[in-house]
Amino acid sequence: MSFEILDTCIPQQVSSVVVVQEPERICDTDHGYVRGWGVTEETVGSKKLSMAHGVIPPGAGATPHYHPFETAIYIITGTCRVLLGVENNRFVDIKAGDFLYIPTGVVHCPVNCGQEVMEYIVARSSPQEICLYPDQKYSSS
Repeated sequence: MSFEILDTCIPQQVSSVVVVQEPERICDTDHGYVRGWGVTEETVGSKKLSMAHGVIPPGAGATPHYHPFETAIYIITGTCRVLLGVENNRFVDIKAGDFLYIPTGVVHCPVNCGQEVMEYIVARSSPQEICLYPDQKYSSS
């Protein structure tokens, strides 16, 4: 595969490139996660995506929830069981080196059942965090 580098780059596009160093860590005490959102609408003016680095301590887990957008996760270290569905009746086990894709609207609940911290990178097709619970409906208004 080859790519052609275009020399028609608009100066405003070049000046809008942003580097976020050591993003502020946000602790979600309900889940026990620590996440640093580096790319969001708020941090860089993103219009269609967000990206964060996070950790889930051993024994910590989320409340079952879903998002009105796609989510992709890359596992850097550790292991995790991700419960799926409103009844949590299915699951996938993930480990360091795995990618996980969660389609829009799929209820999921990651739980670190391992003995070490699970470290991950998450990317989403939304510039904002929107977390909904199974009994909630999404409204964009």
